[in-house]
Amino acid sequence: MSNPKIYIEGDSIVIELPLTTPTGKIRVKRRINNLGYSIATRSTPFQENDYVEWQISYASNKGNLNFIKFPNGKLGYELAEIMCYTKKSGILDQKEFTKLLEFVEDVEQTIEESERLTRFPTEIEIHGFKRFEEKIPVFVKNCKDYFIEIALRHKQKAIGYQSMVFLCIWIKNLESEESLIGRTAKTREFAKFRITKDNKEIIEDVVKAFAIASEQHNNDMKVLLKEVLEKC
Repeated sequence: MSNPKIYIEGDSIVIELPLTTPTGKIRVKRRINNLGYSIATRSTPFQENDYVEWQISYASNKGNLNFIKFPNGKLGYELAEIMCYTKKSGILDQKEFTKLLEFVEDVEQTIEESERLTRFPTEIEIHGFKRFEEKIPVFVKNCKDYFIEIALRHKQKAIGYQSMVFLCIWIKNLESEESLIGRTAKTREFAKFRITKDNKEIIEDVVKAFAIASEQHNNDMKVLLKEVLEKC
């Protein structure tokens, strides 16, 4: 699995995203009728309706930022790294960080605690097997260069639900040595996405997505913002 590379370059934060990891947490998908379908980028040329879906994290047992710690012992990772660079580079100033923290603290209802997966029967039956359909709540914020999804899923190794945040960036907004549209990906290819003061809303939107996704994420966002303000 290839992890994103995050660093400051001039007045921007650069995120290098892998384009050839169809089974990883960063994968290229094609948007058709509001649904995303993974594509094999080494054999399928990129199109305008393709995007990189990133199941972005903010904490990990092997986090990059050992000075940003969460109550569960995990260390700052990915979003935490971006937030730290955001403060160092001045892309978000003190006032904007404070306003973002106020938003997180004011959240009263979260998706994971208020939404549920539902299953209902249909009229279709095949050889005695009745067809059911499941509804999975997905919350989407569409923006010019990206969109963010918050999806509710069954926990794999525990009882209940868990909310997941996906940052989705349109392929056409990524930088590469040659245009991506109309060609296939090169072996282990990465493409760059830049965050500057002109598109800084993307950072704020990701934090807000976690803040409304669940009570746990909300509490972690409070910790993250305070840690970044104090230590970055």
